[in-house]
Amino acid sequence: MKTVFVGLTVLLVHTAAAYAQQVVPPGESYPPGYGPPPGYIPPGGYGAPPPPPQYAPPPPPPPPQYYYYPPPPPPPPRNVTYRPFTIGGGIGFGGLRSQARGGGTITDDRGLALTAHLGFGLAPRLILMWDFERAQVAQGSSFRSQSAHLAALQLFLTNRLFIKGGFGVAQVNQGDVSFSDWGGAVMGGIGYELVQGCNWSLALEATATGARYTNEYATNWSLVNFAINFF
Repeated sequence: MKTVFVGLTVLLVHTAAAYAQQVVPPGESYPPGYGPPPGYIPPGGYGAPPPPPQYAPPPPPPPPQYYYYPPPPPPPPRNVTYRPFTIGGGIGFGGLRSQARGGGTITDDRGLALTAHLGFGLAPRLILMWDFERAQVAQGSSFRSQSAHLAALQLFLTNRLFIKGGFGVAQVNQGDVSFSDWGGAVMGGIGYELVQGCNWSLALEATATGARYTNEYATNWSLVNFAINFF
């Protein structure tokens, strides 16, 4: 009898221990006096997985840097009256006036006037030039002309208005070879540039050139000379 009682006691203890190790289904609790062993984690019944780590979005790229360089200042306006080198010529209406040195008849004829020059600038308004002045007139079936070669200065009084003057030599011709003479000459003139480009101009000129010859005085003049200049 005693052996049976001991066996039942052992069986009861073993059964209780085995029952304590069984998993309690979700929603049920352990019987009073029973609980999970220390550190026991029941299987199953896992909760929702943790959310993935949140990473802050990368910052946007910085805007492109534009470096603004102000344009260079414009060059100063060109002084059109400063002409280190100039060349030009013109044609227009003029005449030739002659008189014998001892007095006598004065001949005054109208005709063609020509001018040409080559110059170098001495200052912004001053030009030293070789100047050529010529007038040719008809006299009956022949012609008479005077051509002067002069060293001259041209001075701009304003950006368009100028005066010029010079001295040199002149030659008077009657016909082709019937008569020719040389003499000293002086010239004076005035002009106005109607149009001024970057390196050219169109001018209206009037000049008078007087010469003294062996037997006469002669003056050729241009009242309206249209001249073009390049510089």
